[in-house]
This record gives sequence, C-alpha cells and structure tokens, in this order.
Amino acid sequence: MEQELIRSWVWSTSSPVPIILLNVFLWAFYFVPSLIAWSRKHRSLPAIIALNILLGWTGLGWIGAFVWSLSWPGGYQSHPSQAPESQPDTSDQDG
Repeated sequence: MEQELIRSWVWSTSSPVPIILLNVFLWAFYFVPSLIAWSRKHRSLPAIIALNILLGWTGLGWIGAFVWSLSWPGGYQSHPSQAPESQPDTSDQDG
C-alpha cells in the first residue's frame, strides 16, 4: 500500500520528480558537445564549451559545437593522413 502511494505520488501532476528528471536529461543532452570534446581531449575545448554555452540554445550553435567536438582533436597526436613515412635504417650494421 505504501509503495503504491509513493509510486502514484512520484508520477502525479503535483510531484516535482518528473520535472526534475526531465531537466536533468535535457541539461545533460545540451552539454553533449562539451562532454565529447572533454573526453577526446580536444585542443579547442574552451572554445567548444563557449560556443555550446553561448550559442547552443539556437540549435545551429549546438550543431556547430557538436560537429566541432567530433573533428580531429589535434594536440600531441599526429593526424592519420600526415603519418610519418617509415625511414630506412641508415645506421651502419657492420661495424
């Protein structure tokens, strides 16, 4: 009986729980581009976060931040298309 009362209250129109859950979900979704950039250690992380916060609400800014966060992160990694060619061993093996 008590569990049924709690369950009915949690999902009733007078309960704040559905609104709180919806807010948590929407805010988490809003910051997906920033979270992706952070997890990929993107070199433009501050700019992506700024774009996400300042223009993400427009939709176009959110899409831009999302695409940017998925681009090559840069940093200390070498770009796959610019991988150094293997150098022949020029050391003298005979002596």
